[in-house]
Formats: sequence, structure tokens, C-alpha cells
Amino acid sequence: MSELELFHFTENSTFNKTAVTPWKVLSVEDDITYQASLVYSLKDLLVYERPVQVLTANSISQAADVISRNSDISVILLDVVMEEDDAGLRLASTIRDVLGNSTVRIILVTGQPGMAPRREVMAKYDIDEYWNKSDLVQDTLHTVVSSHIRTWRYLLELTQAKQGLQMVVDAARSISNKQNLTSFTETVLNEIGRIIGITQGGIICFSYQGEQFSPDARVLASSGTFSDSDQKRQPLSAFNLDNFYTAFATAAESRSHLFDPEYTILYFETPEIDQGHYMLLVHTPSKLTDSHINLLQVFSENIKSGFTAVALVNRLTDLAYRDQVLKSYNRNWLLRELSSMPTDEKNRSELLVVVVNDFAGMMVTFGEQYCEDILSTLLVNIYQQHPSNVIARTGSCTFAILLNKEQAPTEAQLLDIIDQRLMLNNTLHRLSLTAARVDLNLLTELKPEQILQLSESTVNMARLKGKRIIDYESGIMGDITASHHLLMDLHNAIDNDDFFIMLQPKVYMDTGQVAGFEALLRWQKPDGEVVAPDRFIPLAETAGLISHLDLEAAKQTIAAAILLQQAGFKLPIAFNTSGIDLNQKDYVDTLLEMIIQSGLDGSLLEIEVTESQIMLNYDHINPILSKFSDRGVGVSIDDFGTGYSSLAHVANLAATTLKIDKSFVDHLGLDDAGDHVIEMVLHLGEQFGFTVIAEGVETETQRQHLLSRGCTIAQGYLFARPMLISDAVKWLLEQTQP
Repeated sequence: MSELELFHFTENSTFNKTAVTPWKVLSVEDDITYQASLVYSLKDLLVYERPVQVLTANSISQAADVISRNSDISVILLDVVMEEDDAGLRLASTIRDVLGNSTVRIILVTGQPGMAPRREVMAKYDIDEYWNKSDLVQDTLHTVVSSHIRTWRYLLELTQAKQGLQMVVDAARSISNKQNLTSFTETVLNEIGRIIGITQGGIICFSYQGEQFSPDARVLASSGTFSDSDQKRQPLSAFNLDNFYTAFATAAESRSHLFDPEYTILYFETPEIDQGHYMLLVHTPSKLTDSHINLLQVFSENIKSGFTAVALVNRLTDLAYRDQVLKSYNRNWLLRELSSMPTDEKNRSELLVVVVNDFAGMMVTFGEQYCEDILSTLLVNIYQQHPSNVIARTGSCTFAILLNKEQAPTEAQLLDIIDQRLMLNNTLHRLSLTAARVDLNLLTELKPEQILQLSESTVNMARLKGKRIIDYESGIMGDITASHHLLMDLHNAIDNDDFFIMLQPKVYMDTGQVAGFEALLRWQKPDGEVVAPDRFIPLAETAGLISHLDLEAAKQTIAAAILLQQAGFKLPIAFNTSGIDLNQKDYVDTLLEMIIQSGLDGSLLEIEVTESQIMLNYDHINPILSKFSDRGVGVSIDDFGTGYSSLAHVANLAATTLKIDKSFVDHLGLDDAGDHVIEMVLHLGEQFGFTVIAEGVETETQRQHLLSRGCTIAQGYLFARPMLISDAVKWLLEQTQP
């Protein structure tokens, strides 16, 4: 039975309102005359014998106020161009992404289709329909609005039905303590024994899946001669009932009861609910009387209803408390467990929350089904590593494990959990996870939903700080609040173009000549505060804003390269991009178009992407990098040596430059680890024709070490700090003076 089959929708249901309650339609339109015509055209419209009430707003701020005061708006007729050219589109994004309202039907209406082309808008925004104002005559308007009111109504009913699912399950369990399968079958056995007055022999009940009987069937309850305590929870094959296997098979095939002089087999099934099959064997030394058999036949109808009721409750429980894709527990289950947990047990427990990093990029690359298979394999891995753990899926790529502190994984075990290597379809996938450990003793005053939200915010805070593992502390609450405020400021900064770039030179260490620059994006608030990149870049990645920042950095880099060229310096400038960006066709197309439109020689630009991001999805990203290198744009692999590149990948990498990560440069002269990696990167560069650049060179000792190993190009504070474009031009002029 599908989820939809569990709910019944009628054409005349009233949503717990009277039949005269009107449907609410919101018109957001700054053309007062056109809006008046819409209101007039809809005044006589009836949908399911209910009138339409048109609410009006003439600006985005008015619309926000109306929406906040009316949660039951079914359709929004939204003008695209109002205070600003994209005002309507931004309101649509706010409704879907900020308010989280996926139910209301949004219909774009525009008198200027050129300002927001239909195909582009429908692809980018969660819009339900798009109309030119001139095409919305009264009949068409009635049809469109009526259709979307019906759609909204069914979506709302489905949402309300699912929300009530958990309450139905809890209520069903509370009205009878016999809706647990084990207690139900034990009660059935006791009642059968009482009905037929059994004093010798025994009764056994078992269940199995599939159409055919199997000796591996699961025993649910037993009594009399079958009630050996050592055999509890054993398969049927442990009860030495081989002589009855033929009879069991016959009952299964005929799907009916069997009444034999020496035994009785009662057969039940719940195929529409869970494909379950149940049998009860009643074995007595004396033959049952006709009266006993009749009583059993009558009672079997009650048993059948009972099995159906138990199966239905279990199915509802499964829907309410289990993830239907991964079959693990879900968010509802965890909230129920936290809600029912006594305070003293909370004091002894902790919550471990883990999130799969860069899951959004994986979804874009591999598709939803394949990523669900990856998560399923991940859960199997974790269960194998820690069999006692019970895992709940609390988000698309987030999982929570409720643990007794004494059973909590050690640091080494936790490292095994957050670094996963999975084989799926003969392909090795390396998953990086971030984990947060939350001591529930610190959160005893919070409600379950607050505990879970705070735990998830803690793991997100770890990702923002670049940590793989974080322990919740009381101060983190302030960090989370500050992060939220910073996110709001980041949105405003994007709208207000508060970003600029600084250029850090790359130099030939043997001659001091300039080899190029790297563009580094900076953010300065209106009050003059400069926000460090390690604060806003991870935040932008988590909030899905990184593409906006990367395109802004690219735009300013192109302008800087043109400015340097006009000043007489033809030097390449590198700018950073992310794996998330390269997985988005719109981003790649936009960036290529920006380069082409600038007329700039491709050799004066270079994109930088980290090795780990490329290796996460090498087969998809490498061809995209080729698109840039084919146009003469340099491709630099940042932080090289920290990822998992195989020799085959490096040999075919569509790159021109490998950058040695600063962490290896820092260890030069201190231990052999940094030396070995640097020598390996230099060897690969020589073998495959890559330029090699060392990052973060800050001391003369590091410079000498690198030169002695054949590395000639570097960047770092030893040579120059990042500088504004105007300062970079002055600096270059100084370098050229004798």
C-alpha cells in the first residue's frame, strides 16, 4: 500500500471550515488599474461552491505583511517588475526558501516578458506558472486560478494528513496494549488455550514474508510443550517441527486454515499492508471436538482483525518513525525518544550528529537515487563499525546517534566514522563527514526539537570553523547567534556589492621577477569592519551563496587584469572557484561568457580549484576544466598534496599549475613529511609539464629549501602581502625600476 492510499481525499472536504469560507488569492501588483481588473474578473468565481477572496498588495513590503497575516493563501498572482526589475522574483524566493512555503501556488504575471524570460525564470525559480498579462482574459484567468486552488487544496490535505500521522500512531497505541505484535500473539495463545480447555500439548505462532512457507519463519509466541525459554526468539527450525512442514506448506499455498484430527493450523495474512503471513499451530494429544473447531473458526475472525490492526499500526509506525528510503529511524523517532527520556537518563547520554560534507555537489553530480544508495552504504559501514549504535536520519545528509556516554565512540573510532571509503557499483567513494558531540546533561532544560536544532547548528558551526569534530559547549550558542547575524549581513553585502579583491604576487624566487597574482576576495562592512575570509567563505558555502561570491571575484579579477594590461603589465591573475560552482552549468556558462565578453586574452586569467574538490567528482569536473584550458585560461590545482589524486588522474588532469599547500611548506626543515610531499609534487610537475607554485612562503629558510629542490615560483608574506589593485600597479612600477 502506498502512502497516498493511507489517506482518503474527498471532492467536498472542508478543511474543518464552513462551506462559505472563501479561498484566499493574493494579487501583488503595482499597476492599480490592472489589479482592479483582476479583482473584478474573479469576483464571481466559485471553486467547489466557495467564493474567491482577493487580497491585494502593491509592493513587496505590503505583500510580506499580507502573507504574514494570512497563512491560508492558496494562490499568489505575482507581478515580476515592481519597485525593482526582479522584485517579484525575490519575493518568490523568499516565500519558498526563507518561509519554507512549498504549498502556495505562485503564478507570475508580467507585462514586460523581456525583463524575465519565461524559460530562464521557470528553470531557476520554484514558480508554478508564468503568464503575460495580455493573455489572461477572464476565462483563462478563471481556469488558471481554479486549477491552482484545487492543487493547493490537495497539497494542503496531504501535508495535514502526514502531520497527523504521528498523532494517529500514538493514539492507536494508547487505546490498547495488545497492538504490539508480541503481546498480541501471546494473548491470542492464552485465549485459544482457554477456549479449547487445553491442558496438554502446545500452541506456537510464527510469521514469514513471501508467498511460500519457510522453516526460517520467525516465532512470535509459544505455549505449553513449545514454550521452552531457551528457544525464545529462535527461528521455527529450532522447534523440531519437521513433521508439520508439509502441512504448513499446504496452508500457505491454499491460504486457508487446516483442521486435522491431530492438529489445527490457523492461517492469516496482511498482504495489503506489509506482505505478512502468520500461522498458529494448535497441537493437542486428543482430537478437538467439532465445538472446539467451530469456536476456533469464530475466534479466528477476531484474530484476523487483530493481525490487520497490529500490522496497520506497525505500518503507520514505520511511516511515522522510519525513513522510507534508508529504512533507518527518522527525525520523528529521535524527537519521541528525547521526549520520553527521563532526566537521569539524559544526564548519562550524549547525541552524536554527523553530516556528509558537499552532499549538495554530490546530488548535482550523481543524482538523487545514486546518492541515496551512497547513504545506505554509509549506514551499513557505520553499523558494521559500531553494531550497537541506533542511527536516525534527521536531514537529507544528516544523521544522529543517541548514545549512553559509556558506549560513546573513542576518538579513534570517531575518526573512522567521519572518514569513509565506500564501494558502490565497483566505484570507490571517499566521504568526508563532520561530527558534533552533544552532552545532553547540558541541555536538560530544552525541548526535544530545540536540542536537535542546537545539535545540528553545532555541527554546522564546526563546518564553518573548518573543524571535523566539535564538542558542544555553552559558548557555542553565542557563536550560532553571531553566525546567523553574519549570514544576514552577508545577504545584504551581496545586494550592496560590498566586496573587493586584493592581489597577492607570485614571484620567481631566484630572480625576484613577478610571475602573476592571485585575487583574494575581501568583505568590508559599511561601518568599516573587515570580515576575515575564513569567516564568510565557509558561511557562504553552507548557505548556498558561494557562487554569487565566486562570480563577483571573477568579474573583479577580469577588470583587474584589464587594468594591469593598460598599465603595461601582462601578468596572469588567478581567482578561486569551488567544486560546487563547477557542478552548476549556469555558473560555468556565465563565467565563460564573462571571459569572452571581456575580450581579454585567456592566458591572463587562471582559475583555482582545490584538489579535494576535483577528486570528489573527477569524471565530471575534469572535462569542465578542459573548457577553460581550451580557451587559454590557466587551471591551477590549489592545496595539492592534501587530496587523494591517483597517478592516472594527475596524468590526465586538465590543469596547468599545481600549488603546494602551505601546510607542507611550514614543515620544511622541521621533519621529512613536508620534504617528501614537495619532492613528489615537483616530480609530477616535471613529468607531466605542470608549473609548480609553493604557497605561504614566509621565511628565507623556506625559500632556500624550495630553491634547492628545484621549486622556483612561490607566493607568501616573504615577498609581498595582498594589496589593492592600485597599490599592485605602484608595486609593479617599483619592481621595474633599476
